[in-house]
Amino acid sequence: MLTPVRILSDNGPMRVELARWQNQLVVVKRLRSGSPLLEQRLEREAAVVKKLKHENIIPLLATEGESLIYAYCAGVSLADALSGGALRLERAVRIVSDVLRALDYAHNLGVIHFDVKPANIIIKGEQALLTDFGFAKDLGLTAITTPGMFLGTPNYMAPEQFQGKRDDPRSDLYSAAAVLYHMLTGAPPYGNQVLRFLAGDTRLKLDPLPASATPLVGVISTALSRSPEARFDSAADMLSALKHAYDLA
Repeated sequence: MLTPVRILSDNGPMRVELARWQNQLVVVKRLRSGSPLLEQRLEREAAVVKKLKHENIIPLLATEGESLIYAYCAGVSLADALSGGALRLERAVRIVSDVLRALDYAHNLGVIHFDVKPANIIIKGEQALLTDFGFAKDLGLTAITTPGMFLGTPNYMAPEQFQGKRDDPRSDLYSAAAVLYHMLTGAPPYGNQVLRFLAGDTRLKLDPLPASATPLVGVISTALSRSPEARFDSAADMLSALKHAYDLA
């Protein structure tokens, strides 16, 4: 039995609550509207996350009706951590490394997240965990979106995703690099001009990284390439390049 504790977010048709369930705190994602499409998306999210068992992914514990019950992680979102500005270089690298480990695992199972952003990354001590696979695509399941459908967050969205293409895991690598750029500079790539960039304006230039992050320029510029083919081939390759550029103890 679910016992509500408090509302965490109540935006649009979805409500997220902290609740008690089987003598533990959980996070409940609950559908508030009766939209058949949203019901289908929630069912797809459950089907996707049930197959993901990784230390850097917040697990789904159960489903009850039109509610998804996730494990509660006593941490803070990266979005909240960034409210005070840029993070230290080492901390930023550790966080994105955990995100890349989660993505590598998911991609190997045919799952593309498609909404990697600070709000969907939880920091618990020295560990980062990826959550919210509500926009994810499982390449092994029949698509429930139509070609050209816009899903994602523009500040962290790959150009091909903005165009409605949802079949390339390298879209997540762009997003991971955008998150890393935000952690290092205090703002996402292209700022309030991001829609111009996504629409194809090639004249826009990224603001430079701080001097302390110079070793990561090559990794970030490769992962933020407009073309997926110019990015790393996989999350594992990007993680390897990151480790080579910045040697973590």
